[in-house]
Amino acid sequence: MNQELYDYLKEHDFYLNKGEFRYCTEKYGKEVFRETIGHYVAEERPPFPFREIPYSDMVDNFRKLQKVDYTNFITPIEQIENEVVEKYDDYKYEFRTCGQGIIDGPTAYNLCSDYFMNHLRLRCGSYGYMAPAQVWEEGTAKKIWSSIGGLWRGVNSTADLSPKSVMEVLRLGTYIATQFKPIVAKVIYNMTDAKTVLDTSMGWGDRLTGFFASNATHYIGCDPNPNTFKIYSEMIKEYSKMAPGKTTEIYRCGAEDLPWDKIKNIDCAFTSPPYFSTERYNEGGQFEEDQSWAKFNEYEKWRDEFYLPVALNSFNALSDNGFLLTNIMDPKIKGTRYHSCDELVDSLQPDFLGQIGMRIMQRPQGKNKFKTKEELVEFMNKLYIENVWCFGKNKIFDFWRHTRRATLEGLFQ
Repeated sequence: MNQELYDYLKEHDFYLNKGEFRYCTEKYGKEVFRETIGHYVAEERPPFPFREIPYSDMVDNFRKLQKVDYTNFITPIEQIENEVVEKYDDYKYEFRTCGQGIIDGPTAYNLCSDYFMNHLRLRCGSYGYMAPAQVWEEGTAKKIWSSIGGLWRGVNSTADLSPKSVMEVLRLGTYIATQFKPIVAKVIYNMTDAKTVLDTSMGWGDRLTGFFASNATHYIGCDPNPNTFKIYSEMIKEYSKMAPGKTTEIYRCGAEDLPWDKIKNIDCAFTSPPYFSTERYNEGGQFEEDQSWAKFNEYEKWRDEFYLPVALNSFNALSDNGFLLTNIMDPKIKGTRYHSCDELVDSLQPDFLGQIGMRIMQRPQGKNKFKTKEELVEFMNKLYIENVWCFGKNKIFDFWRHTRRATLEGLFQ
C-alpha cells in the first residue's frame, strides 16, 4: 500500500475522473494502485454504489410491462430456426425430445422490480462467494483487491474510478444473485390463461411483478425471509395503484409450511425454487433458520423434505385445467452433478407435458476461442436456455395457440 496514494484517494472522496485515474496508474503502477484501493475501502468503507432508480422510471417501466403483448416473446417448437442449447444437456427429458417451445424475454422490464429489491439482492451471497455489497461493506483488503482487477481492463468502460466502473468490475469479481425476468412470469401467466396463481418461492418479487402486469387476478405466494417479505408489501401497494382490482395472499414461511389444505383451484403454479446450496438468503438475519439453505443443507434432505413434496402439493392444489411450471437446473455442487429435474419429472409422471426453454444470455468465451468471425456469429446465434418443466391436468390445452402459424393443411381440415 502507498500512503501518499491513500491520502490522495481520501482527499478526492475516493472517486477519480479519467485523467486522475490514468495519472495515479502511471505514477504508482497498477498493482500498488489496486492494493491501495483494497486497503482504503477496507478501512474507510465508502458507501457501496447502489443503483439509484427514480420512482418515475419504475412507474414507466411497469406500465410498459403491462402493455407489451406477451406473444412477442414466445415461439413454438416448429417455428424455431436456430439451434437450441440447454445450459446442462445431460437430462433424461432433454429439450430435443421434450421441448415445446421457447420464451425469449428481454431484461428491459427488470427495472420495475429491481427498484424495490436491488439493495437486498446485491447483499445476497452464495456458498463461498460474497455478493458485491458484502465485499464492499465487509470484505478484507485482500478480498477487495481480488475483486477489482477489472478496473484496469476493458470491462471498465469509462476508464475511471467511479460508482459506474466499480459496479462494472464487481459484477465480474463477485457473486450476484440472479434476478428473474418479470416479463417471463407475465408470459407464463398469460399463456396458461391463469386467473389464480401460486408462487412457492417469491424470491426477489419478480413473479409478483409479472402477476400484476398479467391477466391473472389473484396471487398466492410465500417466502420465509422477513426482509423481502416487508418489501413485498411495498410492491403490492405501488403496483395496485397501476393495476387495481387484483388480490394477493402472501405468507412469511417456507413452502413446506404453507397451509396446503386451504390452497385450492390454482390455475398456474409457477416458481423457481431455491436450490439446496446456492444463494444464502437472509444470512445472519432474523429467522435465518427458516431459509431453505439453512433447513435443507444436504441434497437428499432438500429433495425429500422440500423440493418434491412442495411440487406434489402444488400439483394437487391445481384446478381441473391447472398447470405446474418449475424453472430449475442442476449446477455441479462441490464436484457432484445432481439430476433433480429428472427426479421431478419422474415423480409427477404421467402428468409431464414437456419443457419450455427460457432463453438466457451466453457470453462469448474470449475471441481466442473462435478461429473465424463466422464461428463467433454461429456461437452467438444459438439459443441458450434454462429449463421450465411443465405439468398439467389438461393435456390438450395449447400454450402456443396465439402464435402458431396457420398451414394450408389446417385451412382445409
